[in-house]
Amino acid sequence: MLFNVEYDHGDVLEGYLIPDGFSDEPKIVVARDDGTLVSFNCDQPRPAVVQSGRHATGLVGFRLDRRSMPDLVLQDHLAIHEAKSGLLIYRRPLVAAPVQMKLLRLELSLLPMNKFDQYCGHHFQYAVSAVERYGHETTLQAFHLNGVPSIFISGRLLLRNYEEFLDKGFRVIADIPDPYYEMASRLFILKRLAKGTVTFIGDRDRLILSAAVEHFAEINLTDTASLNRALKRAPDKVRGVLFSPITRQLVTSYPEQRVTRRDVAPAIDILSRFAVVGYGDDNTHFQDAVGELLGLEGPSIPVLPRHSILKELARQLSELPVAELMLEEDLIFDHYVRHALMPCIS
Repeated sequence: MLFNVEYDHGDVLEGYLIPDGFSDEPKIVVARDDGTLVSFNCDQPRPAVVQSGRHATGLVGFRLDRRSMPDLVLQDHLAIHEAKSGLLIYRRPLVAAPVQMKLLRLELSLLPMNKFDQYCGHHFQYAVSAVERYGHETTLQAFHLNGVPSIFISGRLLLRNYEEFLDKGFRVIADIPDPYYEMASRLFILKRLAKGTVTFIGDRDRLILSAAVEHFAEINLTDTASLNRALKRAPDKVRGVLFSPITRQLVTSYPEQRVTRRDVAPAIDILSRFAVVGYGDDNTHFQDAVGELLGLEGPSIPVLPRHSILKELARQLSELPVAELMLEEDLIFDHYVRHALMPCIS
């Protein structure tokens, strides 16, 4: 979907919301300061939207004023969401002095840092987490919110598709997981998906992961021999979920694209453009560096702790040649990153 707020003059606010469906009737939900929600149909005509073939009626604009909301000017923290998906379209700042920066936190793990995003996103005017769940076009629109100087975006994005925004004012931060730990996390999540107990994986990812979910559904991850056999017998569609996901995320343009050793150098090159890079089990360096970048208290920024169960599974995987083969590019990438960053962290 496409969306934006064209202006907010306090007592008058106008914007548009173009839905994915050609004939869908867009609707917004306005959250007031007291927590109450008010729904509005988008009823302002935009003829250019019809002419471009984006929508059947062109009734995609919305206008809030004293007639529709008499105390609009008093709503200091008003927020507008798309009714169907809940996606944030616009909000007035939640804090007195929001961070004046456009920031992307590139999620490189299948386990999301939700508390980190909630804390940091609160200090920006616009914030959206797990943005990959909304699709490529909607994600692009979040990057294109040129009228908002304070933007926080996080998600497990294929960076190649958004690299241009590094030249348009966006800064990037990322916490790099250990390759074996990330493989352990993915296997653990695949098992949980088979039981239907995972809520943070979107529909698109569930489809991509479905073959791997089925393959590992009955595998005992604590049985090294059984896990080894499952990895060796995995078909290509299953292996694709586990093959060097960190390197792939940095250099590829579509999920099924494979990487080779030649892609490690471009991955390191793009990483060199990041504002903050976290690495290793000690998260204090990442917290402090992000805090310094954003003008926040580093120790107050919540990070995702390493889980002992996953650390043990990662240790088991590190002893399996088939796992090493699957992670070849990520392990080479990790070697260079570790040597570059550990002097700064230790």
